[in-house]
Amino acid sequence: MNLKKKEVRPEIIRMMTKKLAHRGPNDEGIFIDGNVALGHRRLSILDLSSAGHQPMENEKGNLVITFNGEIYNYIEIKKQLGKYAYRSKSDTEVILRAYEKWGEKCLEEFNGIFSFALWDKKKKQFFAARDRLGVKPFYYVIQNGVFYFASEIKALPVAGIPAEPNDKIIYDYLARGYYEHSEETFFKDIKQLMPGYYLICKNGDIKIERYWYLPEKLIDLSKLTDEEIGQRYRDLVKRSVSIQMRSDVPIGINASGGLDCSILTAAVHDILGSQKNFFLYSWVYGEKKYDETPYVKKLAEQFGWQVKFFKLTPQLVLDLLPKVVEHEEQPFPGISVVARHNLYREINSETIVFLEGHGGDEIGGGYEYYFSSFILDIIKTFGPEKALAELRAYAASHDLKTDGEIMKFFTRGLASFLQGGTSADASSFINTQSLNKKFLISQKKQPPEFERPFESFLSNMQYRDLGWTKLPRVLRSVDRNSMAYGKEVRVPFLDHEIVEFAFSLPFIQKIRNGEQRFFMREAFRKKLNYYNVSLPKRAVPDPQKDWLRKELRPWAEEILSSRSFGRRGYIYQKMALLDYKRFCASREPINSFYIWQWLNLELWFRAFID
Repeated sequence: MNLKKKEVRPEIIRMMTKKLAHRGPNDEGIFIDGNVALGHRRLSILDLSSAGHQPMENEKGNLVITFNGEIYNYIEIKKQLGKYAYRSKSDTEVILRAYEKWGEKCLEEFNGIFSFALWDKKKKQFFAARDRLGVKPFYYVIQNGVFYFASEIKALPVAGIPAEPNDKIIYDYLARGYYEHSEETFFKDIKQLMPGYYLICKNGDIKIERYWYLPEKLIDLSKLTDEEIGQRYRDLVKRSVSIQMRSDVPIGINASGGLDCSILTAAVHDILGSQKNFFLYSWVYGEKKYDETPYVKKLAEQFGWQVKFFKLTPQLVLDLLPKVVEHEEQPFPGISVVARHNLYREINSETIVFLEGHGGDEIGGGYEYYFSSFILDIIKTFGPEKALAELRAYAASHDLKTDGEIMKFFTRGLASFLQGGTSADASSFINTQSLNKKFLISQKKQPPEFERPFESFLSNMQYRDLGWTKLPRVLRSVDRNSMAYGKEVRVPFLDHEIVEFAFSLPFIQKIRNGEQRFFMREAFRKKLNYYNVSLPKRAVPDPQKDWLRKELRPWAEEILSSRSFGRRGYIYQKMALLDYKRFCASREPINSFYIWQWLNLELWFRAFID
């Protein structure tokens, strides 16, 4: 959109949409109206006919939209809207009609994953929005009086936007372990519309407003019994899964054998029965130490479903990394992302839509380091004796044998609560010793201040992970790697009604008797076998720290020794090589995240900046 009301150049929008062809292999289209242009690449999920073509105009011709995602409750919204002559069976047309009737408030009615841009010809107003939890992406930049936007950053440089590194975000990444935690990206001046926000551009002015704020959506559930909470949760999960299974293409589940995917599988089974053409998919690493196949097989056997495994090897990591880096566009968590990418790559048209269990840990209190925040809540509410009993119950189920081990576990989790920068087991994943002191001084700033709007320490910790430090980076990787192969991932646990319900629960429903995600387990304990519902959470294991010390070592040493790595100015090369040598010599390093950060950042520079 040209803010100076000059006409846009058609060739630019064509180049931008071409760059995103992988996201929509089924159809393409552009719309131009003077100083406004919209482009679209279509992945057909609902209404596979040409009636679902985008950009789509309403019947009057005064509204036009380009839309990425799904409005799951579009059938229910149709009923709310009343009689209307729809020209398609798509949810896109429902958005247009909802905006006609309710304006910006239409967002309050949508249950789904979405980012869209809508041009109102009559009002001369550009309206864009992103879903509540940020499952679907929306990037934008203003350059020389023109507002550019896209689902992926790679579409922006072809329009003439310079690709320059953003040192502020690189600092947060290297020094604090944060990324995807603000509107800023690794690219200077390119921003993301944050989850739960909308943007209006009119008469050259841009306004960004929040339309969904979780702390304002809570209800009092303190008087409900465990049984009542379990029933409500089961009902919410069943409804979420039911509407997210609306599709005109095949659906499957990406399964690890853990609690979240087990609950999804049980819910689908309740809805469909033992449908034999519904697949479970999982990745493996071919090493017993990291083998999750027994849990996945137990889940598949319980419900009589087929399961397919896809193996990742060190050589395949090296083969796929260039493509993963290209699609991720920004640094990403590690080789588990490569495993996920390989799974989507290997699966053919037998499955286009996946249900995945993302968000279960954040809403249920599943990460190990949450336990310390929970203990603070217990001390504040019930006193130290109850807190000690909870610690001992946790220790008994997690093989913590001595008081020293228990205290070490508690203090590590407490450090995560106070300062962040930790992995799921509360071990630190940052190493500032090798970072260039001049760079650190040049970017020295206060740590990001994350909201703590709840009385509960645990809820505040969950809220931080949900909105800033954990879930956003996962959702970005899921979207980029699935869409790289024309696949769509749906996340039933991130239905906003489930999120609002979970955050409304008393903290004692999240963790009890040393058991995390208590209300989730309790609700499905009778529907799942012991291995999938009652075993303590297992961090989905991957061999990254082993492979970086062995099979991937020559590759890593080449990168860390390269001239380009040395000249970036962020990391002392000699110290990094020494740290890496120590890492490789260690029998059991705590984790490999900081090594991966260094490697990943260099790969990103080579792909997008050099």
